[in-house]
Amino acid sequence: MKKTIAMLLALLTLLALLAACVETPNPENGDETTGGEATTEQDAPLDAIPEDLKFNGEDIVILSRGVQKYTQDEIAVPELNSDPVNDAMFNRNIAINDRLNVNIVSKPLDDADPFKTVAEIERVVKAGSDDYDMFAGACYATLPAALGGTFYNLRDLEYLDLSQSYWMQDYNDTISYGDSQYTATGMIALSTYRLAIVTLFNKKLFDDKSLPYLYEAVENNEWTLDYHASLVEDFYQDLNGDGKHDEDDLFGLVTSAVINVDAYWSACDIALVDKDAEGAYTWALDTEKLSNAVDKLLLLIHESGGTYLCKETEGSSAQPAIREMFAEGRAATSTLRLLAVELDEIRNMQEEYGIVPMPKYDELQKNYQTQMHDQFTVFAIPSSAARSKIEMIGAVMEVMASENLRMVKPAYYEIALKRKYMSDPIAWDMLDMAFEHVIVDAGVIYADSLEYPHHHLRTMIDSKSNSVASTFGKSKNKMNKQLAKIVDKMENLEE
Repeated sequence: MKKTIAMLLALLTLLALLAACVETPNPENGDETTGGEATTEQDAPLDAIPEDLKFNGEDIVILSRGVQKYTQDEIAVPELNSDPVNDAMFNRNIAINDRLNVNIVSKPLDDADPFKTVAEIERVVKAGSDDYDMFAGACYATLPAALGGTFYNLRDLEYLDLSQSYWMQDYNDTISYGDSQYTATGMIALSTYRLAIVTLFNKKLFDDKSLPYLYEAVENNEWTLDYHASLVEDFYQDLNGDGKHDEDDLFGLVTSAVINVDAYWSACDIALVDKDAEGAYTWALDTEKLSNAVDKLLLLIHESGGTYLCKETEGSSAQPAIREMFAEGRAATSTLRLLAVELDEIRNMQEEYGIVPMPKYDELQKNYQTQMHDQFTVFAIPSSAARSKIEMIGAVMEVMASENLRMVKPAYYEIALKRKYMSDPIAWDMLDMAFEHVIVDAGVIYADSLEYPHHHLRTMIDSKSNSVASTFGKSKNKMNKQLAKIVDKMENLEE
């Protein structure tokens, strides 16, 4: 009875928030609207789980990381609080419990180090314990454990259909090998939205310069690295008159040489790793194109005179400083994870801002492409999970993902993100465009097994030097050997 009342309350809250939204007719295909119209999903389930599939009220215990803002509400929330995302997640878990007659139990490990959560699941699996039924962890930290046999093959499960639109297909294509796949992500994880890297711009500063908003450049296929470089120097002002380029001045671009720079790999359509005809990983880096891209980035970030790099120190992220400078009107543009719009600095910003995808390499590039910070959450089933519960766990994973599409996505993407944190319908279209082409590169997500090759771009930008030839010139054989080791482990798992 209590669950029914709670569910009704949550539904009333969500319906009230959705009252002004426009309903669209294609939820079964996972379609998203453009043009600023919000999406609501049909009441009917979007998955193919049989209506009469019921279990025995057993607990489904999920180990996750819970300390970060971008993951603390991905598995469960404690109560209703009138926040659209919180209440949709609360309602989602009630729906899962009621549909399958299970009880979701969230066990977040309160530690900022993503490898600590991975170490805990490895410890449990080595001990042969079935303490946890499901695992949710940071992608780049989780994949080495997957290669070590820590997780169950998701493609062996009857009720888990990874071909459905609520699972990220580019991730599936990148991570699978033969008939095996040990982790999955997509709509099941809000961090796949929150950790997408985009460009924010300050409308007032563009108005002050009588410059068109970046929307125009995007729509005209002109939003490129060269365009950005030509723009940023026009904004620089030495606000305190001390003759120094420092955080007290006004810049055309404020960013960092860490995760913000990582976004240019995908934005410029430069791949580190691809798959050959047999589905094995192979080194795919085009060093000539990368060298040209580095030249463009050095012009944008160092030679234009209009960019400020926020430094990252040990134990201190550069992201808060970037958000603060942008929110206080000292940056015309900033590269940030989308999560930034939910945090205090941008939420409390007095001036209006817009959002566009990251700039392309050049105008010949077909699409604007988006990269996620590699800490986005992936889901897996421990290989030590009780065999009697395996199919039940698979069914729960499937329903978690489908119910997120039906209930949580409208609350987060259409209501909170677009209407609570942004007021500009054109920016909503830009967000849709950014998410049309999210790129998952095995060279980035397997970084821990490959000595972090994508970090070399960070080093070059930080050191103001183009060392592509010396850094990557002779790396092909070495990288292919490391990739072959990954493939060998995948083949051993298949046996």
